[in-house]
Amino acid sequence: MLKKRTTILLTAATLLSTLCAAMAWGADARALLKESENRHRTTTQQYAGELTVVNKDGKVRKKGWKSFRQGYAGDSKNLIRFTDPPEVKGVGFLSLSRTAGQNPDQWLYLPSMKRERRIATQDRDASFVGTDFNYEDMEEFDHEKYRVTLQGEQSLEGQPCYVITAIPLEKGGKSVYEKKILYLRKDILYLLREELYRKGDKQAGKLFVLSDLQNVNGHWVARKWEMSDLKKGSKTTVLLKEVAFDKPQPANRFTLQNLNREGGD
Repeated sequence: MLKKRTTILLTAATLLSTLCAAMAWGADARALLKESENRHRTTTQQYAGELTVVNKDGKVRKKGWKSFRQGYAGDSKNLIRFTDPPEVKGVGFLSLSRTAGQNPDQWLYLPSMKRERRIATQDRDASFVGTDFNYEDMEEFDHEKYRVTLQGEQSLEGQPCYVITAIPLEKGGKSVYEKKILYLRKDILYLLREELYRKGDKQAGKLFVLSDLQNVNGHWVARKWEMSDLKKGSKTTVLLKEVAFDKPQPANRFTLQNLNREGGD
């Protein structure tokens, strides 16, 4: 009887310990992501992007865009305008964050149509203007929309990182991904890598890598982005040029009226 009671108590203690550990890991993950956001939040960001898209057959396409952002993560507004080549020049993209639990409003302006097209929920996994990014990838990561758990630590390119699993919350809006695995550099709490799993994936279907970190006016920024579609065998690389932070933006920059103004940025 005593032996049985002791076994029950040990089992209960083990379960309690496991539960407490899980809660602690989860709390640590949220705290790390909040601190990361606090450190890297800026009022605005803008840059010129040089894109290289390489398909599975090795065919290379070059594109260029200008990007403007106001706000950060869950309260951001973003405008992108393609500058070249001629077939995409003038194409514009506007993304406006909405209240918690809703996907952002997104529109694509096509010069050939002379009007914007709203991006529907079912199109969030579609290719963004022939790149390996989809429309959801164009959103900044907002940890409030995910259940996050700290899985441990791992080094990337010699840099120790926290490894965090992020699973979309139902109240966070519809996501094309079932989970994301994030690698957060320990010393500066900067995101270096995302492994992206669509629903049903046993292995990551896409990989997003951020590198060539530089400090620009006191703000860390990855000047090289690589989005690989591991199933298609294609990759899009973005090189950030002319990066600037906290520059005031025109009042009408993040509006449909400006999106529809050809040559507007």
